Amino acid sequence: MAAGYGKNWDPAEHYKDGSVAGDYDRQRFASVAGRAFNFLEKRLIRQAFADLPRDSAIIDVPCGTGRLAEVLLDSGFAVTGIDIAAPMLEVAQRRLQRFGDRFQHWVADARQLAGSGIRADAALCARVLMHFPLPEQIEFLRNVAAVTERRVVFTQSLDTRYHRVRRSAKRFLRHQNPAVYPVSPTDLRTLIEAAGLKEIRRSLLLPGISEAVIVVTEPTR
Repeated sequence: MAAGYGKNWDPAEHYKDGSVAGDYDRQRFASVAGRAFNFLEKRLIRQAFADLPRDSAIIDVPCGTGRLAEVLLDSGFAVTGIDIAAPMLEVAQRRLQRFGDRFQHWVADARQLAGSGIRADAALCARVLMHFPLPEQIEFLRNVAAVTERRVVFTQSLDTRYHRVRRSAKRFLRHQNPAVYPVSPTDLRTLIEAAGLKEIRRSLLLPGISEAVIVVTEPTR
C-alpha cells in the first residue's frame, strides 16, 4: 500500500537522516497551502489544550522539529518532546531554546512508552498515525495513553469516498503524497477504543477541503 502512495520507505528510519530533518518544515509548510495548513492546525491544537491548567506537563510524541511543541510552550505548558529520530529533536532544540528547561527532549520509540516510567498530564500525537497500518496505530496510541493522565490529542486523515476521490486527484496532479493509512469512521472508533481512550470531541481542519481531523480524547482507566 505504501508503494502505491509513493511512500515505500520506513517512517521509523526515514527521519533519522539529518538532511531530511533539516528540510522538513520548508518542504511541507513553505508553500501557500502549507502555510495555511500550518496556521489552521496550530489554531486547533491550541484550542484542544486550552482548558488544561497552565502547569500541565505535556508530551509531544513524535515531537519532530518542535513546530507544534512551540504552540504548547507559547501557551505556558511544560513540554517533553519525544521522537525516535535524534536529528529531528536537534532541530526542535534549536527552535525552542528560548523556553529554557520548560522544553525537554528524549530520543525514544513511542511504542515502548508504557514501560518507560514517564508520566504526563496530556499528550499530543500529530502527523504520525497515518504512516502506519491500523494495528500499529493502536499500539502507538495505546502506549501513549498508558503514560498520560488526562488527555490525548491526535491527528489523523479520514478515509471516506469523497476523500478517496480527492486523494486520487492529488496523485494525478502530482501534489504532495497523501496519507498512506487514513482511517474510515469505523476504523477511527476502533483506534480510539482499542487504545483505551474515550473521545471528547473532534475538529476538522478545513471541512470539504482537507481530510485532516484533530481528535481530543481522555484515558478510560
